[in-house]
Amino acid sequence: MLQKISLIVQPGDSFFPIVRAVDRAVRTINLTVYRMDDPIIQLALVDARRRGVRIRVLIASSARGWEETNRKLLKDAKEAGIATREPAGDSKRARYHYKVMTVDAEQAFVFTFNPTRENLHYTRDFGVETHDPAIASEIDRLFAADWNDRSFTPDEALPLLISPFNSRQRIQQLLGSARTSIQIADAKLTDPAIVRLLVDKAKAGVQVRVLGDEEHGNILPGEIEFRAVPRYKLHAKCVIIDGATAVIGSMNLRTESLDRRRELSITVDDREVLRRLSAVFASDWEHKTPSFDSTDTQLIRLPKDLPVSPGRAAKSGFVLVSRTNALARHELREGVTSLGRAPENDVVISDAPVSRHHALITLDKGSCRITDLYSGNGTFLNGERVHGTTWLCAGDVIRIAESEEFRLLELL
Repeated sequence: MLQKISLIVQPGDSFFPIVRAVDRAVRTINLTVYRMDDPIIQLALVDARRRGVRIRVLIASSARGWEETNRKLLKDAKEAGIATREPAGDSKRARYHYKVMTVDAEQAFVFTFNPTRENLHYTRDFGVETHDPAIASEIDRLFAADWNDRSFTPDEALPLLISPFNSRQRIQQLLGSARTSIQIADAKLTDPAIVRLLVDKAKAGVQVRVLGDEEHGNILPGEIEFRAVPRYKLHAKCVIIDGATAVIGSMNLRTESLDRRRELSITVDDREVLRRLSAVFASDWEHKTPSFDSTDTQLIRLPKDLPVSPGRAAKSGFVLVSRTNALARHELREGVTSLGRAPENDVVISDAPVSRHHALITLDKGSCRITDLYSGNGTFLNGERVHGTTWLCAGDVIRIAESEEFRLLELL
């Protein structure tokens, strides 16, 4: 039986929860897109449309640096029979930045991430999947209002923070209610009122910790404990209060996101979701691997039509996901997988800086290790050069010279 609510953790869960839901859709899919370039999700949507699912996609026109890509996305979707619109009010000042999907008016997703190869495989991000028809209906109602450029008033009885309507009031109430701890993952925490509130809570004895990036962390007051995430680029927007309530969604704690943009976050109090979320926060704060393997995927099968290395079937186990091409996914077989420029390698990287026989990955009864074959330009694991042989863990980033980078994922 499906859980009513579950947590998505990136990197690791990848596109699997999204593709699973799209594959199971019968009637409708509503999706908002700020940035999207993952081909697996796009193929799943096209396949769903061919099955007769009615699909509508709101695509923001003002995503910085993605204007051309989004125009092509609009064109390709139209050719596939998928209905698309650009929000009428979308602009650089008032972007439609929210990231949601509903399926059959019963299942809803709220994401901090975009369905891009970067966000799915290389950034710290979260998502919530819920099978609550009331929440799905409310998100569909908001979607319809934005689709038709109509006014909207949120249902205050539901656990949704929707900017610019009620996000500021609700997040300030939640932060103000904290008794023991506030944990925030947000690279753009800059709203003056929120910062003052956090300082006041810290002075009152509440532990306030913020994960962000160095640029914004350097401007936070000293009362707020701050650390940067070294292993991943932080793209998540998440607040955990007293370890019992979390807010997850597209909304940064900055003035634009609270007061001017279209953003959507969800409040969660599910015990298992909070346990996993707190474990990931703690692991990022302490720069350690979480106590559970958060990089395991949620799906026990690969989606259909997913290409893998030639000659090998898609089974459970480990795969290398290319940073530059999400379709280039190499399954690791039991034994040795070779990487290098020579054509006889299992994973061929044709760039000149790559040695002919550059590195080996050995899979032995579920354990992985990588060996650098005295390459001229180096093999790197999570940014550190590999000398000889070292062990691998799911979620690790492997870079071959300066030419190609892979994320190691474990498929259960």
